[in-house]
Amino acid sequence: MKVSKGRIRKALSGFYYVDAESRTITCRARGKFRQEGRSPLVGDWVEIQETEDGQGVVWEIAPRRTVFDRPAVANIDQLIVVASQAVPVTDPFLIDRVSAIAALKGCEVVVCVNKCDLAPGEELAKIYRAAGFATVLTSAETGEGLEELKELLRGKLSAFTGNSGVGKSSLLNAVQPGFSLQVAEVSEKLGRGRHTTRHVELFSLSCGGEAIDTPGFSSFDTQTLDLALKERLPETFIEFRPYLQDCRFIGCSHTKEKGCAVLKAVKEGRIPPSRHRSYLRLYGELKDVKAWDAPRR
Repeated sequence: MKVSKGRIRKALSGFYYVDAESRTITCRARGKFRQEGRSPLVGDWVEIQETEDGQGVVWEIAPRRTVFDRPAVANIDQLIVVASQAVPVTDPFLIDRVSAIAALKGCEVVVCVNKCDLAPGEELAKIYRAAGFATVLTSAETGEGLEELKELLRGKLSAFTGNSGVGKSSLLNAVQPGFSLQVAEVSEKLGRGRHTTRHVELFSLSCGGEAIDTPGFSSFDTQTLDLALKERLPETFIEFRPYLQDCRFIGCSHTKEKGCAVLKAVKEGRIPPSRHRSYLRLYGELKDVKAWDAPRR
C-alpha cells in the first residue's frame, strides 16, 4: 500500500477527506481508533494508507497542538467568535464562555462583531478591546472591516463560531468569494437563525490563511465545563491575569473577598463589569463540579 501524509479537510458520515499530495483522498478510519476511544478530526495531520480503489485508511494521527471535542476540530490557531447586535443579539456571556474554554485549551480568540450595517457594534467591541482581545467590526453586506479581518486570518488556521444567524457563513463568503456556503434568513419571531453548517469543513483562503466553518454555540455544551476549567477559571479571563497575584488571600475566588485585586480592578473600571458578571456566572455553574464528575479524556 502507498503511504501518504496530509491533513483532514472534512469529516462527514464516517468518511474523512484528506488533502494529500495535491489531491483529496476519501478515507475511512482505522479500527484501532474506535477501540482506543478516539477519532480523527478536521485539522488533524495524518498518515494514510491508500487502497487499490483510490481511497484510503487514516492510519496514524500526528500529535495535536490544540483540540476541541465540540465542535470536533484540531490544530486551530484561533477562534473567530462572531457576534451581532442586530437580530439575533448575542449575549456577551456566550462570547465569554467560549473564550474561557479557548483559553483553557491554549487557543487565541478574535471577537468579530458582524452586521454593523444593521446595528452599531461599537459598545460590544469596546468591552472586548478593553479586555485585551483582538476585535473587529464587520459587515458581510457592505464589506466593512473585511480587510482588517483578512489580516487577522493571514497565516493562521481559524475556526469561525457564534450563535446561529450572526453571519458566520456570510462572512466566509465575503472573505472568499466563490465559497457559496449556504446561508439562511433569521426568524423574526424567534430572533435567531437556523443552522446552515451541518458539518465541520476546512477551507483555504486567498488572503493566506485557512478557516473552518463550524456549527453554532450550541456545540460548546456543558460537557466542556469540567474540573480543569473550574481549577483554572480565573486565568482564562485574560484581563484578570495581571491582578491574580495581588489578592490578599491565597485561593481567592474573586467573587466577594475583601482585598481582592480583581474586584478592585472591576470597581476602578480596569476590568469590564460584564466580563466579571460572566465570570461569576461560570463560577456558579462550576462550583459543584467534583473530581469524579470530570469527563474522561
